[in-house]
Amino acid sequence: MTDLRHNRILVAIETDATQFHGEHASRPALLAKGDAEQVLAHLSTDLSNMLAGVRDCALTMAGALYDQTQLLRPGYPLFSALESLFTGSIAGSGFHPRLLSIGADQGHFPDPVLDPLDSIPPSILQVLPLVVSGPADQISRLGADMEHEFLDSGQLSAHSARGLEAQFGIKVNHARFMTLTDLNAMLHLQLEHFGFLPLWDLLDAAINAPDSGIDAQGRGGQVFQWNGHAVRAQFESFDYWASRGAGKSIVGEEETLARGYIDWTREFRQYLTTLQAHGVKVEQYLPGSPADTLQKSFHIEVSENRPRETLAQVTEHSAGDLGTVAVSVVTEGKQLNYYPLEARGLDRLHAAIRESLGKAEAVSFPGSLQIETRSRRLVPDRMNSG
Repeated sequence: MTDLRHNRILVAIETDATQFHGEHASRPALLAKGDAEQVLAHLSTDLSNMLAGVRDCALTMAGALYDQTQLLRPGYPLFSALESLFTGSIAGSGFHPRLLSIGADQGHFPDPVLDPLDSIPPSILQVLPLVVSGPADQISRLGADMEHEFLDSGQLSAHSARGLEAQFGIKVNHARFMTLTDLNAMLHLQLEHFGFLPLWDLLDAAINAPDSGIDAQGRGGQVFQWNGHAVRAQFESFDYWASRGAGKSIVGEEETLARGYIDWTREFRQYLTTLQAHGVKVEQYLPGSPADTLQKSFHIEVSENRPRETLAQVTEHSAGDLGTVAVSVVTEGKQLNYYPLEARGLDRLHAAIRESLGKAEAVSFPGSLQIETRSRRLVPDRMNSG
């Protein structure tokens, strides 16, 4: 029996993203089998013209475009699904060169893994994964040739580009073949350009070297570790951040401290959002308790502050584009600080506060973080005496 191997490549398509947003937004079409066959035939011709050895291999493709975050995931599930479908298609007959197009039926593919995720909004870069299968020695030679050929002359023919436009209902500004190494390198450069190189290190470990373990630190001192199955992220409340954590060396009044923690929180959330978008499991924990994972979607901190003045019973600490950072609640002479740990955590913490307090007597939305500079703690807003 032939020693079968697979090579994972893709078509990277720069589109006009304006069609994905606004009143008349649309997503790239899902292709039925016949339409997918036409697209794959065009791509096969382009590949064979670049690399003659492709004619002796099999090509497998699903009739869908994806965001790179759905492609670049631990285990590469899209590629694994394509490989599994191809292997199943030759069971009992053995390998022979062919084109295998996987079409959608009523909006779904035979393997649900291949369905584009509705939770990911389409972006300017759409990718079309392809699996090249064949004898091991042939695939090895082709893989090396692709690294060079795609870089030099990987652009799709005008005929193939028009086919993509017609079938998927998109505008193609540029389309080219890429190796998986190329796509990883492009994401690496993007993140490095925006100052998120440690985030790339975490993604690279989770996706390409899952058995490794690495430590990473954000620009604001955020602490992360990849431990082989999840990224561990140390969450710091404002009170901890300002007194013992990443912000302890910041000197300044309320505005300086607020700006520092807002920047810290923004970057922390960007890390978490990007990791989770790529399907990487994230576990948050508190400083001093690295083995204990925060299980809820929000965290409640018992403040060392003891409110004695006329204060708002509920204070929503917020910051522009970040929205709510924390909610301070005064109850039974204590101050509790509620922090959302994920997007759904905000609704849940509000529900928990309503359940605990019923109707709050005084709620304040100051539009900023309320901080006592001397103690470096969050404090409830002072209510106007009227």
